[in-house]
Amino acid sequence: MGLILFVVFGSVAEMASAQSGSYDIRSAIQTAISNNYSLKADSLNLRMADEKKKEVKAGYLPQANFTTQSEYNPAIASQLLPGSVIGQPNKDYVGVKFGTRYNMRAGVEVTQALYRKDLKLQVKNAALQKGIESSKFNLSKEELVYQVATSFYSLQAYAEMLRTNNRDYSNMKGVLAIAQAQYDNGVLKKIDLQSLQINVANLLSNIQQLQTNYDEQLTRFNYLLGLPAAAKTVIADTITAGTSQAEIRGGIFQREDIRLSRQLIESKEVEMNAIRAESKPSVNSYFRYYYNSQFNDPGKAFNGDYSYRSSTVGVTMTLPILDGNRRKSRVNTARLQLEQLKLQDNQKLEQAHMEQASAALTFGNNQEQVAITRHNLALAMDVFTARRELYAQGVSSLMELLEAEKELSNADNLHIQALIDLQTARLDMHKANGSLLTDFINTL
Repeated sequence: MGLILFVVFGSVAEMASAQSGSYDIRSAIQTAISNNYSLKADSLNLRMADEKKKEVKAGYLPQANFTTQSEYNPAIASQLLPGSVIGQPNKDYVGVKFGTRYNMRAGVEVTQALYRKDLKLQVKNAALQKGIESSKFNLSKEELVYQVATSFYSLQAYAEMLRTNNRDYSNMKGVLAIAQAQYDNGVLKKIDLQSLQINVANLLSNIQQLQTNYDEQLTRFNYLLGLPAAAKTVIADTITAGTSQAEIRGGIFQREDIRLSRQLIESKEVEMNAIRAESKPSVNSYFRYYYNSQFNDPGKAFNGDYSYRSSTVGVTMTLPILDGNRRKSRVNTARLQLEQLKLQDNQKLEQAHMEQASAALTFGNNQEQVAITRHNLALAMDVFTARRELYAQGVSSLMELLEAEKELSNADNLHIQALIDLQTARLDMHKANGSLLTDFINTL
């Protein structure tokens, strides 16, 4: 069973040759993690979450703006002043124009947040979001590892069935040669010879169908590994019995989906507190520096006699009073979402316990099936060997030989399936215990 199966798939030789390689399950998983496009795309969410965190934290850093403003006043506004003030005591009020035709202004304004509780909580939530994206990425990686492993096991199953069917085909061709000689000598009936020929042809047809299935599975395998569909892939097809159940560690709370669920709950709680914090006072400092120029003749725009500078340093405190209950509605929405997340978390826990128990039970049963089918395969091989010898001696009938061959083929397929089922059950155990990315890969 240590045979290495070479499979050539596709017609683009140059492209496939550049991507050819030999893979066991460990190297296949490592290649998929490095090459898979979907996983690469998901990894960008980690960088985006990091940039989002920097964006939110920027609210606590100084903010500076440069502004410039130019105005032309076609009609200069007037201000009513008492007549006695401007030397016209006979008039109660006299309109006096204030201002100039042209105003220019340029300057810098710098602000710094001193206290904002809502912003502090937003920064905390941004950090949690990075952890959430990390958990989502690990879930995607787990799913990829699971798909690569199951695809690899499927290839192993097809390779093993091809091997056993080729063996059976070779055996039956030998029997057919004996039957042909018996028929030529008038010992065997024509209908028995034809029945045997049909059996041999059916075996060949089955081999061709298995090869087609193998090629299709290999194409999917290449896709998961991020390789061209036409890549030449060499698969180590030895099927092992796997590890014992005691060697599979981990636990419910090591699962990435459970960790993600708890992170989403914590993030929603922080979001609720951040919304509430918006009703708290916020304190900001500011510094303003401006250069102003006022004139009536455009030619005097840069005349120092008509310009002046101004600067201001101050602190502002803002306290929200009314917002039309908008903040209250947002808090209520977040509270309902939090309740929903907690219910989903309880469901995930129950599902995790169920999957863990089911995987453990299946693993134990499959271990027993491997032992049973191994024993049956040995018996079927002995029976077929004995029947073939008896048939060659003319003691046993053709029907008895065909039945023995059928039993051997069935025992072979059942044993192969039992081995693959055990490997898959082992994989499911690691997935249920949250150890796919750790113990499973490390023990391959």
